[in-house]
Amino acid sequence: MRTQPKRSGLSDKVAVQAPAPREMYREACQDEDGNRYTVIVYRPFPRINLTRYALEDGTPVRFIDDCLFEIESTGQTLSRCP
Repeated sequence: MRTQPKRSGLSDKVAVQAPAPREMYREACQDEDGNRYTVIVYRPFPRINLTRYALEDGTPVRFIDDCLFEIESTGQTLSRCP
């Protein structure tokens, strides 16, 4: 009779947790009506030259040019505040 190793009941798989996004800086912006927003510029993965943009509540924002952003879900344009 051959013996079998004991099983702990735990999975053999190792859970890998993704690193937290690294915030680089924040931009004060406003829409056409003068409502103020804060756009967070961050890197989702360290060591990868990829930049993402989002509002403080996590809503994705698209970079248009040096002066404009666009809220992806609504198409609303935000300009950087002077």
